[in-house]
Amino acid sequence: MKIEKLNLPLSFYKTEHVSFDNNSEEHTPSSHKASTSTASVETFNVNKIETTKPTVLNLCTVFKFDGLIMHALAQHKAHIKNGFNSFILLLKGSDLEKKFIEEKLSYYRVAPSTIFRPHRQPGIARTVAAIVKKHNIKIINCNRHKEYFMLKKVINYDVKIILTRHSPSPLKSKYLKKFKNLICVDQNCIDKINVKCEKENIKRPIIKHLAPFFDQKESLNFNSENLPDKKTFFKQEFGIDLPDYPTIVKVACLRGYKNHPVIFKAVQKLVYEKNTPVNLLLCGDGYRKKELQALVKKLNIEKYVYFLGFTPKRIEVMYYSDIKALSTKDEAFGIVLMEAALLKKPLVGPTKTGVTNTIKHEQTGLLFENGNPEDMADKLEILINNPELRTQYGNNAHEHVKNTFLSDALIEKLGIFYKEISN
Repeated sequence: MKIEKLNLPLSFYKTEHVSFDNNSEEHTPSSHKASTSTASVETFNVNKIETTKPTVLNLCTVFKFDGLIMHALAQHKAHIKNGFNSFILLLKGSDLEKKFIEEKLSYYRVAPSTIFRPHRQPGIARTVAAIVKKHNIKIINCNRHKEYFMLKKVINYDVKIILTRHSPSPLKSKYLKKFKNLICVDQNCIDKINVKCEKENIKRPIIKHLAPFFDQKESLNFNSENLPDKKTFFKQEFGIDLPDYPTIVKVACLRGYKNHPVIFKAVQKLVYEKNTPVNLLLCGDGYRKKELQALVKKLNIEKYVYFLGFTPKRIEVMYYSDIKALSTKDEAFGIVLMEAALLKKPLVGPTKTGVTNTIKHEQTGLLFENGNPEDMADKLEILINNPELRTQYGNNAHEHVKNTFLSDALIEKLGIFYKEISN
């Protein structure tokens, strides 16, 4: 690992560029020489930089692993693979930095003070401006609306700023006035923004509906040949003796908006009213863990619900499961649904959310009435009792995601958007 300091006068903290030595520089874009291992180059099929494409800077001020980090990493890799001169600025010590180190990808990092929020660090706007000037950046991709505060020093540069809106809710008016270019992963969000702009007489931004990028190779290249049987796997990895029941998996942080009580009550209905015991596997962690564990106990479903915590084995857990389910009240898209679909798993999720991009009712899975645990239980029961239907939906889900949401298709659409906002 090679670390170079970005020299800025009166810098409040260190800004560093991290790169990695390897023997394949001649195959790597100039901005990423000594940044990608030979194995990574082969995996990404890295192309030479195309000078007709704009130089891109991605910002990601997320610290803990979540969908935004998955998107930022996968989007950056898609840029590199498709000939963009791409850079990223992230937080030192973040889960995203750990992924970049693991994959030997170069990046800029800042070590933020704990006193200030990442996007409000003293001097952070000068840091972004210095990177923009040094590399002649033409496109800046933001993943959080408050990252706008990092861009105050580049508003007079010849650079286009894009916010990817990962939330289903529209932006506050003050941010709608700031961001002229938006990517929304949820069509419902676009509809809400259009209504808000008309109602408040705000000039409508240029908006593109585009799915989030995700690490597709984890699912596409998944090899189960050397894996142990299901019971052995869960005993070795999590220390649990998993009963031989149909298995449902939910991959989501343990936070309020993920609406775990709905799936808990659905499990209770399956077990005690439908006489259909199941295993519910929860991959994820969060501040509501104790509260949710208490609810599981209250509902008397402790024997059927397993809190696996945050785990790098989420793909394996989904592979061993029969159904992939989400019960989120407001889900913008659901990257984990795409991962599960590529593993040929049938999907279950709530209506009136972004999961409908992936879950096509009675084609790739089943939709239940949002917030209704009885209806969710009914839909889960249909799949539990029909293994052939699970296989059919799983195969359909695989084809749908493979043909629609892989990085090559998304980066092509993104490149068209870059041209659109630059003209």
